[in-house]
Amino acid sequence: MPKAVWPRVHLLEPLRNRPFELFFGDEMRYGLISNFRRSWSQVGKRTVIDSQQSLENRYLFSAVAPLSGDSFHPSGIDGFDSVAAHTFLLELKKQHPDTLVILVWDNAPCHRPKIHRRVPGLIVLFLPPYSPELNPAERFFEELRKATANTIWKTIDEQETAIEKKLNALANDTEGMKRLTGYEWIREQCGGVN
Repeated sequence: MPKAVWPRVHLLEPLRNRPFELFFGDEMRYGLISNFRRSWSQVGKRTVIDSQQSLENRYLFSAVAPLSGDSFHPSGIDGFDSVAAHTFLLELKKQHPDTLVILVWDNAPCHRPKIHRRVPGLIVLFLPPYSPELNPAERFFEELRKATANTIWKTIDEQETAIEKKLNALANDTEGMKRLTGYEWIREQCGGVN
């Protein structure tokens, strides 16, 4: 049976002569609830990690560009709704005023309003339902969560400082960002468009 091939020449042909940036976006909630990860301990002894339960949280909206290593990360957002999502899209577009911005993200209810698709110079595409493994932003968040793992934070501002430190280190390393988020299928499908 012949292998199905995505008709990239047909779909991406209009982009050949126009500068564009492909981003994958998502949101990460962080707060004063414990973030447990595996840890090392002495043989025969069990690691004891303190636990913290609090309902105080904020959101980090992120867009990562697997082809260029560029990224955009507003943090400290108090809510996760369509207004916050739309503000994120407008700010992302402001960062690339002369470039067509293509953002791929999931089908969360706050991502679907038509107002998001009316931003000039921005194309919003949706991933299939229940497919976080297709979104490189999820891999980025995995690395980011390591900065706060197994730690008790006194305030959410203190936690946010640790997140922003790790965030800056990841965002400033464009080659590392390309390795982290440049999934083979993305590079392969976009390889014909320059």
